Amino acid sequence: MTRTPPPFPFKSGRMVDVLSSDGSFVSMDDAQAARLGGADLVGQPWARVYTLEARERIAAQFSLLSPLPRVLPLTLRAADGTLVPTTAVAELFDNPGRGLCLRLCKWPAGSDLDDVATLAEANEVLSGIVAASADAGWCMEWADPVDLSAPEHEIVRQVFENGPRWRFCNDAMARLYRTPPGADFNDRPVAETFPRTPENEDFIRRLIRADFDMNGSPSRDLRYDGLFIDVENDVRGHIRGNRLFRMWGTVRDVSKHIRRETELRDEIAFLQVVLAALPDPVLVLDSEGSMVFANMAAEALFETPSDRLSLRRFDDLIEVAGSLAGLFADARVSAVSTAREPFVAQVRLPGGRVKVEGTAQTFGMRGDTLLAVCLRHVPRAVERGARLSAIVGGG
Repeated sequence: MTRTPPPFPFKSGRMVDVLSSDGSFVSMDDAQAARLGGADLVGQPWARVYTLEARERIAAQFSLLSPLPRVLPLTLRAADGTLVPTTAVAELFDNPGRGLCLRLCKWPAGSDLDDVATLAEANEVLSGIVAASADAGWCMEWADPVDLSAPEHEIVRQVFENGPRWRFCNDAMARLYRTPPGADFNDRPVAETFPRTPENEDFIRRLIRADFDMNGSPSRDLRYDGLFIDVENDVRGHIRGNRLFRMWGTVRDVSKHIRRETELRDEIAFLQVVLAALPDPVLVLDSEGSMVFANMAAEALFETPSDRLSLRRFDDLIEVAGSLAGLFADARVSAVSTAREPFVAQVRLPGGRVKVEGTAQTFGMRGDTLLAVCLRHVPRAVERGARLSAIVGGG
């Protein structure tokens, strides 16, 4: 059974010891020695005094190698087995004779330091989660907070010129921006990866208009290998009054998606030019006979611009022996169906009718079945020759 420790027998309640990284006590003040039973523990393993959980926390301090003081809960065990819960301020330093050492100044649990220790532990947990994330996370703050009551152009200037610095960036951020070996991304100037460019000024303007609460906002950043990358940011801002103190978020490299999108746009533009320039009229129809696409040759044949052709139906423009439904049905049969054989049709024009031959084939797009129709003029000489052949053959 764990016994409740008696009150500390000294006015301040503070206990101080110094631990070496090899696991032994370097020194201990009289207050701690008295509280633990009066034994001389200098040179002895500190594992004899600190509980397992406390030893793990102490070992973590040595592995952090940070000179900044940290607040953490530590429980000691007195010689009679009594547990002594404390809140400690831990500070690493170099001892000329013992190397890396840890000084622990401890106060009894229940002091004002408890809240600090709780916050420090929560900060450690959250920092660990962000640091271990595969998503690039960042936090930027300013030496002089940005005045959001200023005109937009002045806010943009302050964002880039009011001493921006990285408050915290995780390892995924360093990998994304190809940080030089041995360099800490958090110590690098913000302008090295987030320079003041027209694209990034637009990025800040979008954030201003969204009150620094935005998802998927694009920016153009500079990697340490000298290449610009297109990224998307999810951003939140810490604003008090009219002052922006810091903003944070995650960033995703979308360069390959933008390159692929550009390639697809170029391919589509090329195909559109090819289709438009085909010498034969080409129409694309939906199952209701509405016009989806018409190339320039079709505009010339029907003597109608494409924007007006899109308002017309197939039956209003062309008369076939069968029907549009029949063309769809034949074209669905196979790639060598009867619809691929030329069919004869009449084009209705204001000045009369023009005879054409056509072929048709169905294809799918976005779940719909469309019909591509290619038309060709039937020259009058060919038409007369066909009639003459029919007469001769019949005779």
